[in-house]
Amino acid sequence: MSIAGGTFAYMTLAPAKHMTKVLGSDHREAPTVDALPEGDLTDVYSFVDPLDATKVDLIMNVNPFALPGESGSYAFSPDLLYQFKIDNTGDAKEDVVVQVKFDQPGQAQTASIYMGTPTTTGARNTLLTSAPVTTAKFGVIPAAGAGVTAFVGLRDDAFVFDFAQFTRILNGSQDLFRAAAGLRGRPVRADGTSGVDIFAGFNLTSIAVQVPKSALRGAGPMVNIWATVSSLVPSRHGQNTYTQIERQGQQAVSTIFVPAAMRDQFNFAIPENDVANFSSLIPDALTTTDNDGTNNTIASRASLLTSLGVTALPNGAPLLLPATFGNTSKDLLRIALLPDVQRLNVDEGSATTSANLDIGVAGLQNGRPVDFSTIDLPLQLLRQLADVHFPAGVPGGGPVGSRAALVCLGFPQCEDRRVLVVLQGTQFITPDAQITQYLDGNDYPFPGTFPYLAPPHPLPGATGTINFPPQQ
Repeated sequence: MSIAGGTFAYMTLAPAKHMTKVLGSDHREAPTVDALPEGDLTDVYSFVDPLDATKVDLIMNVNPFALPGESGSYAFSPDLLYQFKIDNTGDAKEDVVVQVKFDQPGQAQTASIYMGTPTTTGARNTLLTSAPVTTAKFGVIPAAGAGVTAFVGLRDDAFVFDFAQFTRILNGSQDLFRAAAGLRGRPVRADGTSGVDIFAGFNLTSIAVQVPKSALRGAGPMVNIWATVSSLVPSRHGQNTYTQIERQGQQAVSTIFVPAAMRDQFNFAIPENDVANFSSLIPDALTTTDNDGTNNTIASRASLLTSLGVTALPNGAPLLLPATFGNTSKDLLRIALLPDVQRLNVDEGSATTSANLDIGVAGLQNGRPVDFSTIDLPLQLLRQLADVHFPAGVPGGGPVGSRAALVCLGFPQCEDRRVLVVLQGTQFITPDAQITQYLDGNDYPFPGTFPYLAPPHPLPGATGTINFPPQQ
């Protein structure tokens, strides 16, 4: 079964003991990259180009929370190797790499883009010895043309997240994104919103590469895509050898699911080992059959949410999945999340918008377009699918047994307060009338041409200035 406009993405499901430190998306989420913003991956995007269905666009962003007032101080590091890795055989091991290397510090730098079959795979890589397929000067928008096109430079941060309220819910000073049913939350403003996008007004530095999809695909159209950043390793043989310090596939996986003490371990790991190493961090998914003797099913969860009054505005978003949604695997969320790669069908769709995405039985989004509603869709899906150990008398209130479930025995004071994070199914950042449109409500509109991310915010006070959003 599939539903247009969604994805089995993932948000707040790891046990509460793992939440010692959480930051939005992958912005400043691990010790190593906290000290190296030029290597701190924030978001990764992949999609079939909307203007040329023979091309695929790959985007990675670093330098989170770049201030417009200090725009001239942000660039990429010549000591790092930035890579898009593509698996086209289904084994989560790269078969094609797009490597980006910078020649000097600062915004006078030029990027050389290499593409081909990697000489080494895994966490340690070497720079390809072939000639660059193209180059790009920092901040210069390239003309469209045949072959490979690239852009490197400042862009607006497209991630949209009320991380401040998310944190308050987790620490117990707030209960919901919006006040409802006597639970603490933000009040509704006059414009019909209540959420605050803490990334509004910030820039970052972006690498965008447009490549022929024929260079990525294997025997079939499905490819797995992820991005890595690696640091230079001195070599006795004088080779350009690099070791991985950061990676990202699907949004928010490491930030939300991986314990703070394991963040570097996760970033240093490789997708082909994810299922073996990290499956224990992902909870069970509900199915169509009872798993604890209390009718703990997808249909009963839908009824429970409706009875709580959080499936209709203004207190919550409508249910995304029908109560009859069919699932027979408790591992559905693990299948959707691991390995941590973006699954892209290069023959499906030619738009950047989330309206063309489907929710499939494997729970996969098709790539990730720039306007994809990164948080709200996961909130809506996970409140219907994540197994929760509720109090007795409620579906999910039976014996835990072998279930891998979140814990909320004292509702609404849940032991794992991420049950409350997903309860309303939305952050209410967009006006209520737009909740079901599943767009991300970015502060700048997305352009319709490469590199598709909005231009950077100007110096404060200049034309186009957007102030940082006020906290309530």
